[in-house]
Amino acid sequence: MPYRFLLACCLTLAALAAPAHALDAVTLQLKWSHAFQFAGYYAAQQLGYYREAGLDVRIEAGGGGVDTLQRVLDGRAQFGVGTSSLLLARKAGKPVVALAVIFQHSPSVLLVAQSAMHSGPRDLVGKRVMVEPQSEELLAYLRQQGIGAEQLVQLPHSQKTQDLIDGKVDAMTAYSTTEPYLLERAGFAYRLLSPLAAGIDFYGDNLFTTEAEIAAHPARVQAFRQASLRGWEYAVAHPQEVVEMMLKHYPGPHSREFYLYEAAAMKPLMRTDLIEVGYMNPVRWLHIADTYADLGLLPRGFSLRGFLYQPDAKADLSWLFAAAALLGLTGTIALYIHRVNRRLARALAASKQAEQALRHMAQHDSLTGLANRALFADRLEQALAGARRDQQHLALLFIDLDGFKPVNDQFGHGVGDLLLKEVAQRLLRSVRHSDSVARIGGDEFVVLLRHVGSAHAALAMGDKLCAALRPGYQIDGHHIDISASIGIAVYPEHGADQTALSKHADSAMYAAKKAGRDRGALYQAAG
Repeated sequence: MPYRFLLACCLTLAALAAPAHALDAVTLQLKWSHAFQFAGYYAAQQLGYYREAGLDVRIEAGGGGVDTLQRVLDGRAQFGVGTSSLLLARKAGKPVVALAVIFQHSPSVLLVAQSAMHSGPRDLVGKRVMVEPQSEELLAYLRQQGIGAEQLVQLPHSQKTQDLIDGKVDAMTAYSTTEPYLLERAGFAYRLLSPLAAGIDFYGDNLFTTEAEIAAHPARVQAFRQASLRGWEYAVAHPQEVVEMMLKHYPGPHSREFYLYEAAAMKPLMRTDLIEVGYMNPVRWLHIADTYADLGLLPRGFSLRGFLYQPDAKADLSWLFAAAALLGLTGTIALYIHRVNRRLARALAASKQAEQALRHMAQHDSLTGLANRALFADRLEQALAGARRDQQHLALLFIDLDGFKPVNDQFGHGVGDLLLKEVAQRLLRSVRHSDSVARIGGDEFVVLLRHVGSAHAALAMGDKLCAALRPGYQIDGHHIDISASIGIAVYPEHGADQTALSKHADSAMYAAKKAGRDRGALYQAAG
C-alpha cells in the first residue's frame, strides 16, 4: 500500500511538472540568408506568437544551394517562402499550396552596369547576365522587350554584387530592396529594370506548404499562418525594433543601416496602407498564370483549384453536407454547385477589368482622377531612388489654392468640386509627361518634377504653374478668381528623403503665403 501511494505521488508530481501540452515542432525554410524580407517570422518567434499558437518554430536560413521547395516537399520543412513560380511547381505535379502573400508587388529586378546599357533593354542582347533560379517574371519582361532568354549569356548567380562592380558580368537579377543599397554604397553607376514598369505585376515572397501538411495538420497550418501574419503586422509597425532583434538573434553579413534601408524599400511593395498583410487575390494569380502561359510555361486557363489556401473551407461547406443529409437532395445540390462553379469561372474571367478599376480607385483621387497620396508617395520614392543612382536633381512642389474657401462658402461645394477638377486639368497641361501631379486633400496638390537642372529651374516651374492657375474660371455660370501659393524643395539640396522634402516644401509653401500669395518660394533653412 505505501508503495502504491508513493508511486501515485510520483506520477502526480511528474504530471504537475510537465507542461500542459507539448509544443508542435515545425520548420520554416527561408529562401535566402537572414534579411528583413523575413522580418515578420522573426517577430513572431521572438515575441512568442508562435508559442502562443502551440508551435515550436525553427527558422532555417536559405542560400548556398538550398532548395526551399524540395525541402518542403520532402518534409524536412513544413513551410517555406517562395516566388510566384510556385505555380510552375503546381503544374509539374508538386502539391504546393500558397498560404499568404507578403509582397503585393515583387521586388525582382535586373541591375545593369551603366556602361553596358546606353539606349535601353535591347542593349542586353549578347551580354553576360547572372540569373537566379525562379526568375521567370524577369524573363517575361525581357521577352516583352523583344529579348529571348537564348539571346543572353546566362551565368550562375554568385549572390555577389561585387561581380557586377568588377565587370565579371554586365547585369544580374536582384531585389530592388537590397542590392541597390550595396551598389550605391560602392559608388557604382547602374540602371534598374523593373517588370512593374512594363505591367508585369507578380506577387513576391509567398508563404507556402503542401497539401499533405494541410490534410494531416489543418489546425497547425492555420495557427502557423495566423501567428506569422501577426508577426508581420508587428514588423511593419516597428521596423527599428525588429532590426535590433535580427542583429541579436539572427546575425547575418549586413549592417543595421542595410536592414533599415531594406525595411523602407519594402513599404511600397507590401502596401499595408491599403491591403492587409497576407492578402491574395485569385484574379492576380490568374494574371500571373497568363504571363507564364505567354512564355509557354503554363497552359492557357491553368486551374488554381487546390493551389490557394482556404482556411475555413471545411466550415463553409458543413451546411452543405447537413442540408444534403436532411433533404436528400444530393443530386440537386451537385447540380447547384456545378452551376455556381460555372458562374464563378465567368466571374473570375470578367473580374480582371473590375480589379483594374478597383486598383485605379485605390490609387487615384475620385474627384479629379489625379494620383492620390499613396500612389504619389510610391512615385516619389521611386524617383528618389533613381535620382540617387543617377546623381540627378528632382523637385517637390506643394500647392495650396488661395481663396478657395470663400468659393465653397459663397457658391457651394458643388461649384468648389468643379473648380478643383479644372485646377487639376490646368496643372496636368502645364507639366511634362515624366512629371506627376496628385491631389492630397482639400485644395492641396503636389507636383513631382523628376528631372530639374537646378533650384532656379524648379522655381521657374513654380512660377509657370502660378501663371497657369491665375486666369479666371467660368464654373456653372460663375466667374471665379483664385491663385496658388507654391512651396518648392529640391533633392538633394533641401532633403535626402521623402520626409525631409515634404516637410521643407510645406514650409516653403507657407513662406509663399506669408510673402503675399500667388507665387512660388524655394525652401530656405532657418538662420
